[in-house]
Amino acid sequence: MKIIPAYRNDQIIIANVTIGDSFLSRARGLMFTRTLAPDSAYLLKDCNSVHTFFMHFTIGVVYLSQDFAITKIVPVLERRSLSSDRSARHTLELHPATLAALSLRVGDRLHF
Repeated sequence: MKIIPAYRNDQIIIANVTIGDSFLSRARGLMFTRTLAPDSAYLLKDCNSVHTFFMHFTIGVVYLSQDFAITKIVPVLERRSLSSDRSARHTLELHPATLAALSLRVGDRLHF
């Protein structure tokens, strides 16, 4: 899997973003992962819904349009939960504390 940084306004905001761009990598996502480092995230390309079944921690979720503009933010998605955004094309999963510290807003555009 490919790991790249995420940028907002030409500034790195998340150093290690793992790209899930195949059926298997999207299906597995963060399931069965024990921890999620604050400087890491998981980008699910071509995916507009997530669940936290089989996960050991809560996550923050950022839904993104085709051109990576934020369409919806879920600050904390508890374990064993579902979330989606029909208007989104991609989904970014990250540590809730990291999401809070970034002060992202709907409409902000991210670059990968």
